[in-house]
Amino acid sequence: MIETKLEKHFKNFILNSELNDAGIICITGNNGSGKTTFLNLLLGIYKPDKGYVKINNKDITKLPVEKRRIAFVNQDSYIPELTVDSHILWGAKLRKIKIDDNEIKDLKEALGIKFSGKVKNLSLGQKERVAILTAILSKPYFLLVDEAFSNISDKKDFLSKLIEILKKYDIEMIFTTQDLEDVKFSEKHYIMNRGILRKSF
Repeated sequence: MIETKLEKHFKNFILNSELNDAGIICITGNNGSGKTTFLNLLLGIYKPDKGYVKINNKDITKLPVEKRRIAFVNQDSYIPELTVDSHILWGAKLRKIKIDDNEIKDLKEALGIKFSGKVKNLSLGQKERVAILTAILSKPYFLLVDEAFSNISDKKDFLSKLIEILKKYDIEMIFTTQDLEDVKFSEKHYIMNRGILRKSF
């Protein structure tokens, strides 16, 4: 469950949005509408001028990024010099979480990670698969995904399996997209327009 009311002023833009919801949440909106800014406020990259962020009734507004139990994935969320297997476990090792080998095998298969080698040599879609599994294995409360599904082949099948995994691990997700076909995979849909978030369903 995420509860947040945030206000952030920039030179030519004001974000003033609130969200009180849970589950698989999709945010759509045009470029520059405030989607990424909103995620960065949740993550702690930006500090709000006013407002708060609560996860599962805990106020995390003043916590540093690494202590928020929020994972973030965008198209650049990968470490190029790591191998696929090293990358997948990177977040878990930072949090000192032990992951069973069979668990890793099953998750790689489910998410279509049937390749190896250094991450820098992968296609963008493959990098995104690796980054998302890396995030899942760090066991966050919330996974934030910023327009990182667009380059994944067989996207519909991938999203279906991803959501099954998130439910199993009790991880909630907020993802942004400009592809309205992705909305059908969400449980809740919000539209961001000029820094204001409004619920669609």
